This record gives sequence, structure tokens and C-alpha cells, in this order.
Amino acid sequence: MKYLLLTGLLLISSFTQAKQATSDLGYSIEIPDSWLPLTGPEIKANPDLFNFEQVDGLSPALLEQIVPVIQSGNMDIYFIPHSTDNTANNFTDNINVMKQIGSVPNNLDELTQVCAAAKSELNNLFQRDIKMYECKQTDVKGKNALYTKFDGALAGTISAQYHIALSENVFLMFTVTAKSDTYETIEKPFRDVINTLNIR
Repeated sequence: MKYLLLTGLLLISSFTQAKQATSDLGYSIEIPDSWLPLTGPEIKANPDLFNFEQVDGLSPALLEQIVPVIQSGNMDIYFIPHSTDNTANNFTDNINVMKQIGSVPNNLDELTQVCAAAKSELNNLFQRDIKMYECKQTDVKGKNALYTKFDGALAGTISAQYHIALSENVFLMFTVTAKSDTYETIEKPFRDVINTLNIR
């Protein structure tokens, strides 16, 4: 299982705001007017938006996973502005979305195995000891899903993920990462957005 977190790699200027976001990854969601979407094709067409030379606080192992996904345009990103303070240290609270190969737990035994392994995998990926707050099976618009919440890749952040089964071997992964002092303000909006998900 892969846990990919976008953090402080983007040089933010301005992006088109939208109420409905439709993705080449095969989904659409309803987002708040203030959220700033950047689609996979836009990311691929504008590699100069990303600064991979000055990345502090992220492990090399994580960067090895993140960089190719970003550069290939296989990730959508939704930036969540709160105030100018939110972009301190080149970090803005965000949601990233991508497809992954793998399965979502279908029963309690599978869930127990996944949750038991998740913390160790994250520790290895982030190269530090992290706390796993939640790991549970849930339902998103009638589709089987895994929900996890854990310390983010960047110290002082919290992340949560939904792994939403698209088929037996493919899932859609939504990851929200926010500063610890702003996470509570976006947790409910994140869940509300997930509940508007439509798979095409």
C-alpha cells in the first residue's frame, strides 16, 4: 500500500476557482468556491510550478514516490486557503487525488492486516515515528473504502486518506494534508467533498 502526500513542492500563484471539479482520473466532486483546483494535465503542462530543488523535511523515499507522479500529471491537487499564514514555509493545506493499483479491505480480517501494517509502512516512508489516529473500513457513495488518519509526512501536519475501490485491483486515493492547527477546520469540509463524489 502506498501513502503519497503532497506537501511544500509548489510555488503558488493563482488558479481558476470552480464549484464542480471534473477529473481525467474518472471522477467529479463538488468543492467550496474558495478551493483552488489544479488538474493532472495542468500540472504536467506547467512543470515550472514545482520546485524540487528546495524541499525540506521530506524523506528521500517519499520524494522518490511523489516526484514521478506529479511530473506525469497523474495527480489532481486542491489547495485550501485559510489566510496568508497558511502558506508559511512553502506549505499550503491541500488535497491530492490519484489512482493506485491495489485492493481495499473487504472484511475484518483484511482490515486488521492492513491497519497493522500501515503504521510501520508510514514510519519507513517518512523515516520517523508517526502516530496512526484512525484506520477503519467505511462506505463512500455505495463503494467500499478504507479511511486512515495519521501524522503527515511533514512534521507539524496531519493527513487523512480515503481509498475508494473502483474495481478489485484499482482504487481512487484522496489525501488531505493540513497543518496541525488548521486540520480541524477542514476535516468536515473534506468529508463533505468526499460525499459528493461521482465516479464516471
